[in-house]
Amino acid sequence: MELRVGVIGCGNIFNLAHKRALRRIEGIRVVACMDIDEERAREGARAFKAKAFTNLDEFLDLDIDVVEILTPTYTHAELAVAALKTGKHVIVEKPIALTVEEGERMIRTAEKEDLHLFVGHVRRFDKRWTQMKEVIKKRNILPMHIRKAEVQNLPFPKDYWYWDERKSGGVAVDLGVHVTDFLRWFFESEPLSVYAVGKSIKAEARANDTFDHFVMMISFEGEKTGIAEVSWAYPYPSRYGVFYHHVDIIGKNGRIRYTPLDTPVVGVAKANFEMPRFSPLLSTFPDAFERELRHFFNCIKGKEEPVVTAEDALIALKIAEKAKESARRGEVVEI
Repeated sequence: MELRVGVIGCGNIFNLAHKRALRRIEGIRVVACMDIDEERAREGARAFKAKAFTNLDEFLDLDIDVVEILTPTYTHAELAVAALKTGKHVIVEKPIALTVEEGERMIRTAEKEDLHLFVGHVRRFDKRWTQMKEVIKKRNILPMHIRKAEVQNLPFPKDYWYWDERKSGGVAVDLGVHVTDFLRWFFESEPLSVYAVGKSIKAEARANDTFDHFVMMISFEGEKTGIAEVSWAYPYPSRYGVFYHHVDIIGKNGRIRYTPLDTPVVGVAKANFEMPRFSPLLSTFPDAFERELRHFFNCIKGKEEPVVTAEDALIALKIAEKAKESARRGEVVEI
């Protein structure tokens, strides 16, 4: 059975990750690409010999099995609900939505229509983290405290949608859901409360009255604590392509630590000095997207059971949302 796929959003994440992954997966065919920018829609469609669209209704009128939504966060709920209501399964980039309320509406619609809704929490398909999780299990580490940091220099100008909290949710949501989901996944227990502090460091963040460096301290069941640190303010020039993951896990029976800074950095001197990029995405290796999408398509075909659900994505967003509330109020907030 071949699944007919339609893509909405032919911008950054499509070009950096999804286009390559979709080309490499068997048993699916991309038949349509849609974008509000006509040239981008055409370019995306050309890559798959598909049809290009700029109108959502015309796009959703097509005979499509799965719609992939790769658009800015604030559009996720509206597009996903529209696609589900026309009988299509949905795969949407993380975060699931801008707010928990919107995410709940998406999940309710998928349940009502008896369709799949998957959210691209790609860290769960990155070999570094799946292997680390296996080691924890095999060696019976029993994690009690985890610190996970994901930090970068956001290269976009101050009028780009990422900097507008009403569109992206800010760094606490956009990057934060990766880490809140990671902690819950590794602890295998539920969050209870959060205390968070935000900083506005770069001029772009101050101009938009948003945080670009954010720290959350999260209590989980079983007296476990997680520290999530996310940043768009790291002072490396973006062309160096530096995106650091730091993980420190302290368990009852051992400790695991991982950071790229533990290994010697290799520099390349050309017209200017560059540091190597392991992946065009910096934060995740491209093959993780391929594994993620192949898994989602197999779930839709009934061949596999989901390893990450829309409910998981909703809880990751809820923690980030409560953390933002904590940072505003300056006190611990119950989850």
